This record gives sequence, structure tokens and C-alpha cells, in this order.
Amino acid sequence: MNPLMQGTYDLALVALSYFVAVMASFTALDLAGRVRATKTALARRLWLWGGGFAMGTGIWAMHFIGMLALTLPMQMGYDLPITLASMLAAVGASVLALKIVNVGKLTHARLGLGGLAMGIGICIMHYVGMAAMEMEPPIRYQMGLFLASVLVAISASVAALWLAFNLNPNRDRSPWWQRLLAALVMGVAICGMHYTGMAAAIMPEHGMTMEASALSPVQLSVTIALVAGCIMFTSLILSVYDAHLASRNARLADSLQKANAELQAMVLHDPLTRLPNRLLFEDRLDKILAWARRQQQPFGVFFVDLDRFKNVNDSLGHHVGDALIKAAAQRIQQSLGENYLVARVGGDEFMVLTPTGTDKDECVVMASRVVEAMAGAFDLDGHEVRISSSVGVSLYPANGIDKHELMIHADAAMYHAKAAGRNNLQFFEQGMLSAAEQLNNLEKRLRQALEQGELSLAYQPKIATDDNSLKGLEALLRWYDAELGTVPPDRIIPVAEDTGLILPLGEWVLRTACAQTAAWHREGRLAVPVAVNLSAIQLNQHDLVRMVQKILNETGLAPQFLELELTESAVMQNPERARAILQELRDLGVAISIDDFGTGYSNLAQLKRFPIDRLKIDRSFTAGVLTDSQDAAIVQAVVALAHSLKLDVVAEGVETQEQLDFIRALNGQQYQGYLCSKALGVRELERFIDSWQTQENTVPA
Repeated sequence: MNPLMQGTYDLALVALSYFVAVMASFTALDLAGRVRATKTALARRLWLWGGGFAMGTGIWAMHFIGMLALTLPMQMGYDLPITLASMLAAVGASVLALKIVNVGKLTHARLGLGGLAMGIGICIMHYVGMAAMEMEPPIRYQMGLFLASVLVAISASVAALWLAFNLNPNRDRSPWWQRLLAALVMGVAICGMHYTGMAAAIMPEHGMTMEASALSPVQLSVTIALVAGCIMFTSLILSVYDAHLASRNARLADSLQKANAELQAMVLHDPLTRLPNRLLFEDRLDKILAWARRQQQPFGVFFVDLDRFKNVNDSLGHHVGDALIKAAAQRIQQSLGENYLVARVGGDEFMVLTPTGTDKDECVVMASRVVEAMAGAFDLDGHEVRISSSVGVSLYPANGIDKHELMIHADAAMYHAKAAGRNNLQFFEQGMLSAAEQLNNLEKRLRQALEQGELSLAYQPKIATDDNSLKGLEALLRWYDAELGTVPPDRIIPVAEDTGLILPLGEWVLRTACAQTAAWHREGRLAVPVAVNLSAIQLNQHDLVRMVQKILNETGLAPQFLELELTESAVMQNPERARAILQELRDLGVAISIDDFGTGYSNLAQLKRFPIDRLKIDRSFTAGVLTDSQDAAIVQAVVALAHSLKLDVVAEGVETQEQLDFIRALNGQQYQGYLCSKALGVRELERFIDSWQTQENTVPA
């Protein structure tokens, strides 16, 4: 201050001016941090102008509070338009500085430019505000202190902006104490420049006057108080709103992250075992293939199938089956270790991906561990369960160079392991695909045969043991294919069941047998029932009873001339449902028989509850009644059981007179087999019927 006019400072107001500068800076830096964290252009502009307004008005308020802190010998007055212009200069400079440092990477050039804009803005605000003081002659300045004030403003602004940007370079909200530190430095810049500039001012004595349009110190103090109040209120509102948004967004982001993690786990993992599923397995296989190609490293793919799992699932229930799957998954993982990816890709099928660098010798060791792990007994809900596993292995690059080849070849090797006796492992070799290819071709040809009417039925007679009369026929599927030749039923049925063709195929067999039998009835050629085999899948068909009723109505065959044959395994899969369906069929008038009795569950406690009419003794027992005492005992027991339950007995596979005599001695009611006739086509059977009826007295007796 020039000695021409002496003044004193009110230290309380000096401290207040610094406090206002710090708070304005803190608010500005807090809001400016939102600029970098905000994605949308509109929101970025709003936060930028909010920060610039808070800082600009804060600097301006600090300046005039500092002016009021100075007590001079005479009354001061201020020009209102120039005073407002100084505030606009402060706001504009603040916005420009914050925009410069918040766009892109903070280079030294951008930091320097931002600090220069901020420092010059502070200086412009200060010296324009000083010009608002109405004084004649005007205020002059000492050049040295003037330049010092400019340097202080620019240097402190650079330091403050550097702190503001680097405290949260990752666009995360920095702790409050770090933002306060930057605000303290920026407050020094503002106050340092102001008081240095005030020291540079040369004010002539008796040079200050008060015009009518000027503001009095009291009016100015009220104005400044209002402006400062607006700043603090704006700061509070924006800070509270910002905290609310940050908290809500954090909760939403956390919830979304958890939901995404759960959804990803559901999509990519098996819900029962929590192992990766086929989708995730194939993704990992793609990645390891890319790595193996670059590094020229081998690795292996295992296909693991649990042997006889279906038997466990059907006999002990699905809950035990699920427990077995989970226990098997744990054993596979434990036998291999963490470096091997184990995935569940089917009901009882698993696939394993080895690390890169795993050669054939190591694959032998690890696959053998899986086979050994599965061989031990499982204790499941009080049931001791023993199964085995078949493991197929394909190697990269020897057995395939893409994921589909490796997976298909591992699958083919697994089927080869099953064919070799199960409970072992097999590596893929050329030629193994022939079995899989044959199955695919068989399915295609079967579908074509069904669509084009290339299938046929043969009928095997059932003969009474007492008088050799014809008692019935059994309809048996026959298929001759131009490419495959004669395909036996034991090859047709498994493929049909696996591919879903069993339902249309079974309906075709039932409709064809009923239609042909009804035609024979109308011709007066015979009046005996026809027996048709049903699979377990057909028994579980939701509209089986309705379908049978519809076919009987359409073909005109009376219900008492239809007999449905099921195996023990089929009816025991779901005994309660089976019993209800069989009862509905019986109510229609259809006869029910149990085929291949003795080879399945033989659950006598359940068997007596089913509405059945007869038991059929499997041909494997009939063939040994004369040579194997155990087979003879089984046949005797079955016949005795049937008689006690008031059921008829049909012996299958009777090929010799001695076997027939054995059945007759036990009072078995019917037999079928080559002794009488093999299964015959329609025309052959018609000739057989005509011959049988005319030569009835010369047949085996």
C-alpha cells in the first residue's frame, strides 16, 4: 500500500476471506470431479458450469470481503457495472480453466494453459474490481508487486489444478481430505494474489469520492453476504445431491454386478454340479486352441460317460441319480486337480480339458485316474452304489485341429471304450468314427423309411399247449433297406428311442397291426388277438390311452383283440403312473402282458398290483430248461407264480418237442417259437393259417 494513503486490515475479515476462497475452491473441485466421471455431454456441461460458477463467485466474494477487511481514512464507493463485470470475469476464467484440465489426458501443456487461464482470470477479476473503486486520480500500481501478484496467481493455480486432477486419475471420487488439500492450495492462490495486488496499489490521498450510483460499504457487504450465502447453499445442495446419486449408483452398480454374476453362472454352469456346462467348455476350448496353435503345444480332451447310470436312476429314483452325478463330479475333479477343466455336458456325461503341454503319456495317467476313481463304491442316501466309467481321449493336434473334431473324436473313443467292455479308456484312432457314422446313417435311413412306408410287420403265431389251436399273433417290426440290408429290431429300437422316432414308429406299428388284424377278422380268416410291444417311452406318452382308443376306432378292431406287451423295466420306471395307465387300457378292454419276465426287476410285491393278464417267459430261460437246472427251476417258479396270480403263461423261443413237453407238464398255456413257426409276413402267415387249420391234428402233440 502506498504511503500516501495508510490503511489497516481487520484480521477476522482476512481470515473470513481465505475461508470463503477455500470453500469456493473445495466446491468447485468437487463438482469438477464429476465432469470426468460423467458420460453424457449435457451432464458434463452442467457439472462444468456449476464448478466454474461456484469457483468464480467464490473468488469474487473473497475479493470484496478482502476489500472490506481494509479500513481506509475515507469512505469507499464502487461502480456497480464494473463490479458485476469483475464477477463475470472470475466465473468465465474458472470455467475455462476447469474445461482445459478435464478434457483428455492432463499433459504439461494443458496443465500450464489451465493454470494460466485461472491465474489471469483471478488477476482480471481483482484489477477490474479495483477499477470499480471510484477514485480520482485513478489507482496506480507498483510494477514489481503487480507482476508478483500475477505470478503468485498463476503458480498457485497450476499447483491446485494438478492436485485436483491427480487425486482421482481413475475417475473415482477422491477422499474429502485430498479435495480439501487442493482447495487450501487454491485458496492460497486466490488470497495470495489479492493481497499482493493490494500491496501493489498506489492510492492518492483524498482521491476517493462517492457518487450517487455507487454502492456503500454496508450495501456491498450485504450483497457479498447474499452471494456467499448462495454459493454455500448451492454447494450444499449439489454436494448432497451428488452424494445421493453416488450412493444410489453405487448400490445399483453393486446389485447389477451381482445379478450379472449370477446370470453368468446360470448360463455357463450346470445347476446340479455347479461345473462349467458345454457352452463354457467350448469357450475355454476355443481359447486353449488359440494358445496351443501359437505355442505349438499339445493337449487332450476327455469324454467321460458313467456306465449303467440309467439302471441306478431307474431303480433307486432320480434323487439318488442326482446325488450320484454330484458325487461323480467331485471324484473326477479330485482325481485330476485344479489345472484340469471339468464340465458336465449331458445327463451322465462329462468332458475334461487338459492344460497345454499335456502329451499322450500324461493323458494316459490322468484318464486312468478318472477310471479308478469311478470304480469305488458310492454311499448315497444309505444305498451302496457301484458303477464304472468309460473314457475316450482325443489329442491336439494328432486327432483334430478344431474344437468340433476334438469333441467328436473324444466321443467316438468313449463309445469304443464302452464296446470294449466299459470301465476302461480308449484313445481315438482312425476308423473309430465308423460306428458313430453308422448310427447317424441308420437314423437318417430309418426316418426316411418311416416317412416313405418302407417298414413292414411280421407276425409270429401263439399256439395253445393243450390243443395246438392258434391263440394269437405277435406283431414284430421288420425293415429291409436297400443300402443297409436287413436291419434287426435290436438295432432299430435303441436308435428310435435315442432320436425320438420311437413315438411315431410305435404308433405306426400299432395302427398297422390293428388294421391288418381287423382285415383278417372281416375276411373270416382268423379271430385271434394281436400283441404289440410298447417301450417305456411310449408308456410315458401323455396321450397313449387316447391314441390307442383312436386307432381301435379307426381300424375297427375290437379292444379284446388287442394285447399290449411291456417289459418289467418299463412298468417299474414309474410304477404308480404305469399302474394308472394300464388300468385305463384294461378298462378299454385291451389285454396286458409282461414280456421277457425274469430278466428285469422281478419285483413281485409291485407286480401283483398291476392289471396284467399274462406273463411271457423269456427265450433265454426256455432254451436251457433241459440242460440247465437253474433255468428249469426259474421256469417252474414263474409258471407257479403266474398260476397263483391267475395269469396265463406264454413260453417264448420253444424250438424242440422236449421243450414243449416241459412247458406242457407245468401247465403253461401258450408257446411261440420255431417249433411252430418263425415270424411271417402277411401272405406267408395267411398260407400258414390255412395250412394250420386244415392240419391241426398233425401238429406237435
